[in-house]
Amino acid sequence: MAVWNPFLGTRTAEAYARARPDYHPAAVAAMVRLLHLSSPVGLALDLGCGTGMSTRAVKSIAEQVVAVDASRPMLEQAAPSPGVAYIQAKAERLPVRGDVAELVVTAAAFHWFDQDAVLAEVGRVLRPGGAFVTYTDFFSGNPRDATACTEWLAETYRARFPAPARRSHFDQRASEAAGLGFVGHEELGHDVPMTAAGLTDYLMTQSNATSAIDAGRVSHEELRRWLVDEIGSRLPEPSVMAEFTGDVWCCRKQIP
Repeated sequence: MAVWNPFLGTRTAEAYARARPDYHPAAVAAMVRLLHLSSPVGLALDLGCGTGMSTRAVKSIAEQVVAVDASRPMLEQAAPSPGVAYIQAKAERLPVRGDVAELVVTAAAFHWFDQDAVLAEVGRVLRPGGAFVTYTDFFSGNPRDATACTEWLAETYRARFPAPARRSHFDQRASEAAGLGFVGHEELGHDVPMTAAGLTDYLMTQSNATSAIDAGRVSHEELRRWLVDEIGSRLPEPSVMAEFTGDVWCCRKQIP
C-alpha cells in the first residue's frame, strides 16, 4: 500500500509547530515506566521527529539524540539544542551505523512508514537489549460539553474530508519478526483547552485537511475560514477542553 507523506510542505510545518499539543513528556514518562529506565540512555534516535517536539522529550532521558525526518520544512521549525543532531533522511534508510543506539523512538509517525523497512533498520541500529518505542495520540473528535460540535465533526467534517490511507500504529507480529520482543503497552489521555481558532489550527495540521488541499479540492484559506465559522457556531464557550487519547508500545531487541 502506497502511503502519501502529508507533512512535506512549509505551511503545514509552521502550523504543526504552532498548533500540535505537546503530549510527548507524558509519552516519555510512560516509556520510562514500561522499560524500567532508571538512568538516561546514551544514544537515542527519534524517527519522524517533525518539528522536534518529540525530540525535546526524548532528550530528557538520553545523553544524545539523533533526530531524523524526511521533511526539510519540518526540520527547519526545530529549535537547536545541545546534544541533539537533526538530520534530513528517511526512517527506512538511516544514516547511522549498526548497533549504536540504546533507544529508538517514533512519535505519531510509524503509520506513515514502510514498516518492514523501518523495523529492519531499527533492528540494525539498536544494540542488543536496546528498546524500540512507538507512540501516538489522537483527537477523539469530542470537545467536552460541546455535543453540537462533536456531531458536526463526525457527520459533516470527516465525511467531507476523510483521512487518507495509512498503515497500523503498531504491529506486534512484524516487530517480533524483526527481532524486537514486545515489552508492554500503556494508554494515554489528556485534555487540551482550545478556542475555535485553536481547534481549527490543529485540524489544519491533520492529513484530512492537508491531503484535500494538496489535491486541489479546497484552498487553505477556504478550509480554514469554513472550519472557524462552523466550529465557532457550535462551541458553547469561547474555549472548550478537547479530549485526546493515545498509546505507547515498547519492544526490546533480543540478545543473542
